[in-house]
Amino acid sequence: MRSFHALARSLAKVADHTVGWILLVTVALNVAQVFTRYVMNAPLFWTEEAIRYATIWLTFLGSAAASQYGDHMDMNLFLGVRNERFQRFHQIFLNGLTIVFGVLVLWQGTRYCLMNGMQTSPAAGIRMIWIYSATVIGAALLLMVAIHKLLMAAWPRYANEDAV
Repeated sequence: MRSFHALARSLAKVADHTVGWILLVTVALNVAQVFTRYVMNAPLFWTEEAIRYATIWLTFLGSAAASQYGDHMDMNLFLGVRNERFQRFHQIFLNGLTIVFGVLVLWQGTRYCLMNGMQTSPAAGIRMIWIYSATVIGAALLLMVAIHKLLMAAWPRYANEDAV
């Protein structure tokens, strides 16, 4: 159990760092696009498409990292309830819903990758499987994080054991 928790946390950390690098590349591409379009009057034809695809990767990888660190937007309707048992049930329920969502996205994302992955992008000419696989990898990471958080909520003694 301890190795699963370590793996889930490590993968979320890798996703977090990867999202940071993707964001940096996206900003650089955007600056290059603006510079070449308005200063040089010769825009780079592929940057808009690359930014779009980088944003897709950023979204799906970022969902796992944000979920691990509790940074997802949520409605804190039940945050004021001081009952520890209720809070555990609430976390189990929310992470269970996330697992259901992750399974659906993983299943449909895999189908979509297999059906349409051999297409090529119009401007950059890359295989779309590299873009569509963001849904599969992001959903798999989100599933790992949600399972990890569900286990931590269901068996708090493992949470205390891992903190040591």
